Amino acid sequence: MKDIGEKVKFRKEDSIGVVRLLGEFDTEDREPLIVYFDDKMREGIKHFIVDLSETVYIPSAVWGALITILKHARENGGDVYICGLNGQPAKVFHVMSFDKVFKTFKDTYEALNSLR
Repeated sequence: MKDIGEKVKFRKEDSIGVVRLLGEFDTEDREPLIVYFDDKMREGIKHFIVDLSETVYIPSAVWGALITILKHARENGGDVYICGLNGQPAKVFHVMSFDKVFKTFKDTYEALNSLR
């Protein structure tokens, strides 16, 4: 399986996982991304803030992965929130009406303040 370590940066704020997705993603990143989040859920993280402020490109397969991750989080009593939307990811997010699926915030600071 492909290593996505260079594209994902994680930090824990209280019991919330803040995940920065960096650069360009491709379809091969779908499965490793799901595994990455599932591992964090097994470690006890239920709520995630996904920061897309440094993300350049997300293909449909990776958007599908984020939907799967959201489903897994909600099945475990958690949720996934999106922040930092800009560029291509923001365009796709709005065209696909993902704003009806994910709660969004301007940045991680706003998201963390809302969740605390």
